[in-house]
Amino acid sequence: MSPFEAQIARFLAHKRALGFAYRREQAFLGEFRRLASSRQEAFLSEALARQYLSSWSDAGRPNRLTVMRALARFLVIEEPRTFIPPARFLGVRRRRPPIHIFSRDEACRFLEACDVLPETRVFPLGLVHGIALRTLLLTGLRRGELLALRDEDVDLLQEVLTIRCGKFGKSRFVPLASDLTQRLRVYREAVSKRIAPRRPSSAFFPRSDGHQATALNTFYKSFRQVLALAGIRHLGRGRGPRLHDIRHAFAVLRLLTWYETGADLRVKLPLLATYLGHVGLTSTQVYLHMTEDFVGELTRRQIARFGELIKELPR
Repeated sequence: MSPFEAQIARFLAHKRALGFAYRREQAFLGEFRRLASSRQEAFLSEALARQYLSSWSDAGRPNRLTVMRALARFLVIEEPRTFIPPARFLGVRRRRPPIHIFSRDEACRFLEACDVLPETRVFPLGLVHGIALRTLLLTGLRRGELLALRDEDVDLLQEVLTIRCGKFGKSRFVPLASDLTQRLRVYREAVSKRIAPRRPSSAFFPRSDGHQATALNTFYKSFRQVLALAGIRHLGRGRGPRLHDIRHAFAVLRLLTWYETGADLRVKLPLLATYLGHVGLTSTQVYLHMTEDFVGELTRRQIARFGELIKELPR
């Protein structure tokens, strides 16, 4: 029995009560618990934290350090001797992955590539993953929310998706555009005929058994294939484009469309935050980037309004 068994259990209960899933983090805490059990230390010391984090490569440390810091802040309330690792303990630096925002042209090519994703001999992979990737770009869902959709969550009569227990345990409704709804109708019929009849609990984007959800690693491979078909260069794992970049692209392209039509962004941004399932505008700001398309539209608008005030300097 690890001396941290009860403390870690209370910590996990605390985090989940706040709405965090903490599944991956639970695995990290299991690693730490096993190490602490071998040392039989009564509290989280600097030596224990150092040994745990030093046993991982540079790539494996940042997320584990984050969990250790959260655990330490929880434990120090009861045990003042608890060591709280600093943010850059052992020289750890968290680097944000580069984000690739699709231009409007790239987004069009991506959607065209989704339609020609090839099938496999034993399973219509192109059908399932092609429409799934299209839905991801046209709705801005998180990849986990998309793959967790069940047949009963997709109401094509009301043209709305039901997202159950998304990030922070939040559920929401996501309206669909009419053209995407029609594609999903055709897709549902095709899946029912070619893979398996639909049940309410069946995954909307299934694997070969027709009912379990598509595996993330297989879905990622299809994403890479669609990028290649669309002529969008991939720089390798960790350098993108990533699946999550599609969500960034949705937010930017939606904002660009509103800007072009003269919409009041002060009114529209809260709508975008709600649609994306964010708890506030601060989270949404992470997804708003100044792209080439956006700069071009911004320049055109300013020239139209103030062009007569800007004169070329004589050479």
